[in-house]
Amino acid sequence: MRKLIVIALVLSLGASVGCFAARSSKKTKGQDDVAADSLANLEASKYLSVGLDFFKKEQYEEAIEYYQKALDEYPNHYNTMVSMAVTYQKMNDINQMIDWYRKLYTVYPDSLKGYLGLGGAFLKYSSMEPVYIDSALIMYQKGLELFPEESDFYYGVAEVYIKQGRVDEADSVFIKGLEKNPENWGLVNAYVNYLMERERYQDALSWQEKLVQAQDEDPFATEKLGDLYLELDRLSDAVDAFRKSVELLEENYTAWIKLGSTLMRQKEYSEAEATFETITDKFEDKLLPHLYLGIVYLNWGREGSAEKKFNYVLSEDSEYADAHYYLGVIYVRKATKAANETTKEAWQRGCANARTATNHLERAKSIDPRNASRVNSQIEHLNKVRDVLKEKLFLVGITDC
Repeated sequence: MRKLIVIALVLSLGASVGCFAARSSKKTKGQDDVAADSLANLEASKYLSVGLDFFKKEQYEEAIEYYQKALDEYPNHYNTMVSMAVTYQKMNDINQMIDWYRKLYTVYPDSLKGYLGLGGAFLKYSSMEPVYIDSALIMYQKGLELFPEESDFYYGVAEVYIKQGRVDEADSVFIKGLEKNPENWGLVNAYVNYLMERERYQDALSWQEKLVQAQDEDPFATEKLGDLYLELDRLSDAVDAFRKSVELLEENYTAWIKLGSTLMRQKEYSEAEATFETITDKFEDKLLPHLYLGIVYLNWGREGSAEKKFNYVLSEDSEYADAHYYLGVIYVRKATKAANETTKEAWQRGCANARTATNHLERAKSIDPRNASRVNSQIEHLNKVRDVLKEKLFLVGITDC
C-alpha cells in the first residue's frame, strides 16, 4: 500500500464539492460580493461535478478540461485543486501533480490535504530524485505538528524511514499512528505489508485478522489473510480464507489458484482437481490452471492424465518452461521404472524415455534458467538410471542407449 496517502485523497473527490472556497484576504465583504462569490462557487462546483464523472470513467483529459472551467469560474476552488493533483497522479504526470499540490499548500497553508498530498508527491518523486525524500519528511512532520491526531501522517513518516533504511524507527512510527487510530484500515494494511516484507508473519496476522473482522466483505483482505496462514503452515485456515475470498469475488483469479494449490499441499487431490477444473472453466484464456491440474494428477499417481495436461499446455505455448519440466519428470519416472524391469525391450524403452526426459529438462532450463537447480537434480538421477540401463543392455549385446 505504498501509495496510500495520495490515493486516499481520491476517495474524497466525490464528497460535497461546493463547501470549500478560496479564502479572501478581506475581513468583510459587501452583500453583492458575497452573492457573487457564492454564485461563482456554485458554478465551479457544477463543472467540478462533471469533471469527477469523467474521472470515475478514467477519462482524465476530459476531467481536467472541466476542472479548468471550474477554476475559471472560481480561482483557487479547493476541491478542484485537489482533484487536479489527484488526476495528474493517476496520469503518472508527477511534475504536474507536485505543482498542483504546491499550489494547494500555498493557497491553503493550513490544509490537511495540502500536507498529505505534497508529502505523498515528494515521496513518489523521490524514487527518481532521492533529494526529495527529505522534503517529504518535512511535509509529513509539519503536518503532524498541525494535525497530531491524523494517523495518515505517521504512515508517511514511516515510509520515509523505510526508504532511508531506518527500519526500527519506521516500526515505532507505525505503532504510534495505530495508537492514534487503530481503525485506520489503510494504515493497518500498510503495516501488515511492512511486517510481511520482514517475514514477521505472526505479528502481521494479528493485525490482518482485525482488518478482516472490520472489513469482512473485502475479498483481497481475506486473500491476504490466507497468505499469512500459508506462511504459518496453517493450511486449513488458509483454505477457508481463500474459499471465502472467491465467494466474495468470483473473478479473484489469484485466490482461486491459491485455493487449489493449498488443497494440493494438503493432498486433498479430489478437491484440488475439482477446484482447478472450475478455474479452467472460469478463466478459459489461462494456462496456469491446466498446469496445476497436471501437477495434481502427477502427485496423485495419475501420470497419464498429467502427461495429457502438460502436452496440452505446450500445444498452446511451446515455450512454457514448467510444462517442459514436469513432462521431463514424467519421463524420468518412466525410465526409472523400465530400469527395474527384466526384458531388453523394456530397457530399450527406458533409454528412449531417458532421451525424451533429457530433451524436456534441458528445454525447461534454457527457457528459464531459474529451473537450473531442479533440472540438474533430475538429470543427476537420470544419469544413474541410464548407467543401469546401459549395463543391462550391454549384457545382451546392445550398446545403444
